[in-house]
Amino acid sequence: MNKNRIVLIDALRGIALAGILLLHHIEHFGIYLKPTYTIPWLKTLDKWVWDTLFLLFSGKSFALFSLLFGLSYWILYSNRKAAGDRYFFRHIWRMVLLLGFALIHMIFQGGEILSKYAIFGLTLIIIPFLKNRTLLFLSLLLLLDPLRIYGLICHFIEGAVINFKVPYPKAKTQEILTTGTFWDVLEYNFTMGWKRSYVWYINAGRMFTIPGLFFLGAYLSKTKAFTQKSLKFWYSVLCFSSVIWLLTGLGTRLGELTNTPNFIKTLNALLDTYTKFAIMLFVVSLIVILWRQHKGQVWISRFATFGRMGLTNYILIAVIGTFMYYGWGLGLYRYCGSALTLCIAIVILILQMRFSSWWLKHHTYGPLEKLWRKLTWIKFKKLT
Repeated sequence: MNKNRIVLIDALRGIALAGILLLHHIEHFGIYLKPTYTIPWLKTLDKWVWDTLFLLFSGKSFALFSLLFGLSYWILYSNRKAAGDRYFFRHIWRMVLLLGFALIHMIFQGGEILSKYAIFGLTLIIIPFLKNRTLLFLSLLLLLDPLRIYGLICHFIEGAVINFKVPYPKAKTQEILTTGTFWDVLEYNFTMGWKRSYVWYINAGRMFTIPGLFFLGAYLSKTKAFTQKSLKFWYSVLCFSSVIWLLTGLGTRLGELTNTPNFIKTLNALLDTYTKFAIMLFVVSLIVILWRQHKGQVWISRFATFGRMGLTNYILIAVIGTFMYYGWGLGLYRYCGSALTLCIAIVILILQMRFSSWWLKHHTYGPLEKLWRKLTWIKFKKLT
């Protein structure tokens, strides 16, 4: 194992991946259809499981995963700078390679995140030229979702909320995923699936959120918040996130006082984004505090190897999941409600975690991580 690795970061990445895995499974990887059974108590349990998992992980796992992506960039950059290398063009090449991994992922699932990371990851090249305060300000500005705020302000100026949502391309998504062959799904993913995924990201405001979280992660890395800042800083973050969490709840209540449905809908969507961000910060600060106090001897350390193989496990999640639920595979979407799916997801999570631990006992990097690393540092005469 690389002695320079920060185990806490690997564990946090593993937690984020675990949340993504559980949510993707109960969503049946985009097949939002209920199973055929009609057992009342099981349907009630399914609803409780669905609501609970979305409350715990929806938006939070994505936010944490994105935060750590930006953090990892600065670690790579600073390490190469310390070695006397230039990383500017290497990072661009690294994002091109990530886009290639996104295409592999897209073979199985159209709604992937890697291509968004590859595109918005290019914005990280400006970070070495920014002061810490400027970086933090830019991060928070993006996380506020300025476009949606502008749409709300227009309600008071022009009397109507401006909606910047993009219409979804029409497609027979459920029919293709449930009855189509592997090749039908493949064609759909590379024609309509990725388009619908991007439209969803635009409408959800994540085109601002992703770079905002990248920049925030880089800021925390630049200031060595996870390794050197005192616990007072993390207690402050804990209090700050708690206040934001409380205020967003109050904001939702105040928004209901208006009689404009579009305003309420847009405001609630914006506040929901803030709430998820606040919960993510709350959880991260709490974990950091517990980790520091117990010197890493906490239960989340079990997720460290799973997080170290983040790219491999993310793609493996899609390969296994789509085979289990899509029509070209086992088609379990017909029989598994949220409760049973959760049980399956936990078993798969445990198996992937054990596989990660076994692999890293014999290898320094995960299989795709090693490939990404080798291709990243391939020698180009013009770049060296």
